[in-house]
Amino acid sequence: MRLIRLRGQCDDPKCDPKPTCPTLYLTDRATLIVQGWIVTEEPGLTTAGALVEVPLSLLWESPTPLPPENQAFTLTGRGTAIVRGRRVTDTEVLDRLALPEGESAVEVSLSLLPEVVPSAR
Repeated sequence: MRLIRLRGQCDDPKCDPKPTCPTLYLTDRATLIVQGWIVTEEPGLTTAGALVEVPLSLLWESPTPLPPENQAFTLTGRGTAIVRGRRVTDTEVLDRLALPEGESAVEVSLSLLPEVVPSAR
């Protein structure tokens, strides 16, 4: 899977090529990889599913108005969003992400978060 880094909390050249903080990637499969802080699993979440928490600025750059909540995310009310998606298990992708302890990554269809990449609308 090809990853294109869109933005992240560590927009510091020292963090590349393996940023270890909330980061957003576009894939060649019309999906987004959202790297964020692990959220305790919620009841009813499938074994393939996972939750991560990320700053709102990772998903929507100001002054973009926040879209209404949908099945891909929930606003926390504290400047972050909980993103639901398929847990990333591809070993090549996980190697590229180099997830630190306390972080995970989920894959979400771009159609569920089109506002994240305006050119994808």
